[in-house]
Amino acid sequence: MRTESSGGEDLEVLVRRWLDEAGIHDPVLRQCYTACVRRLHTCDEGRAGWWGLRAAPAALRPYTAALIAHGWTADAHSDTGPVEERLRRLDEYHRASLAALKSGSTDPVLHALAHTFRTFDLPSSLLQRGFDAMRSEIGRPQPATYEDWRRWANGICGTPTVVLMLVLHSGTVGSWEPLVRELGELFQMTDVLCDLADDLTEGRLWLPAEDFDRFGVRVPDFLARRWTPATAALIAFEADRVQHRLPELVRALEPSPAGSWARAMSRHCTLLVDLVRAADADLLHHSVRPPVSALVEVWQSEWRAAVPLPDTKGPACPLPPPRHPAR
Repeated sequence: MRTESSGGEDLEVLVRRWLDEAGIHDPVLRQCYTACVRRLHTCDEGRAGWWGLRAAPAALRPYTAALIAHGWTADAHSDTGPVEERLRRLDEYHRASLAALKSGSTDPVLHALAHTFRTFDLPSSLLQRGFDAMRSEIGRPQPATYEDWRRWANGICGTPTVVLMLVLHSGTVGSWEPLVRELGELFQMTDVLCDLADDLTEGRLWLPAEDFDRFGVRVPDFLARRWTPATAALIAFEADRVQHRLPELVRALEPSPAGSWARAMSRHCTLLVDLVRAADADLLHHSVRPPVSALVEVWQSEWRAAVPLPDTKGPACPLPPPRHPAR
């Protein structure tokens, strides 16, 4: 069965082009990377994965897809069910991921991940930090303060954002890493606001306890999905915090290798936060997912920048080479 991308193109044709651009010719690797792209395309639900993937230069899209697909798969192992079961599943996937880095894997996502790490000389410590952050959130109590929430969000999404930038910009993140991590942090906070309904189903609270106290929101009422004026004020306050930090962060990252991505991610987060505000009481019952038309508008300028100019053979922006030739 053929699968079409959001723009109507045949997905298999697109992926073949990307693999050719990346110089990945091994049939097994091509199948593995194709599986990663397919997973992003079918599971994104309005998040930035699929949309951001299309903003990367074509030669880097397979690697980017492997990193994002691995992160989502790890998250799926740790996201639902009893604490003990979630820990067991995540630890098993952690061990399988580390083993894949050494000798490959029969799992397509893990095999593609291992090839990506080898191609770009990524240290396994980055993988370890990501799993440590995910493990620490399982069964974690509600953050007491805003700073606690920030540290958690930075740990969950900061490292994956740095890894993506290392691949997209060939290790040139350097002194920009704290700001790149902060970009991931704000995206994670936005994701929390969008997924409040799902987290309530699992009995999870990620918004700071001090803010519940600030606005007089009772935890039992919130867990019971009761929408009150105090709840509305709490959500507006947290949405404001994200939106007020974004412009300054984007300006700070403008001269960095991540400048264009920061602009796109800011637009993406702003779109989501606006939908959070508009959801009102429905926010506690249904996750926020933006319409495709709005996502296209957010990302289309980045897509255009990644397309080769008509009179050149290369991408519109200089393409950083992999550390090792693709096989």
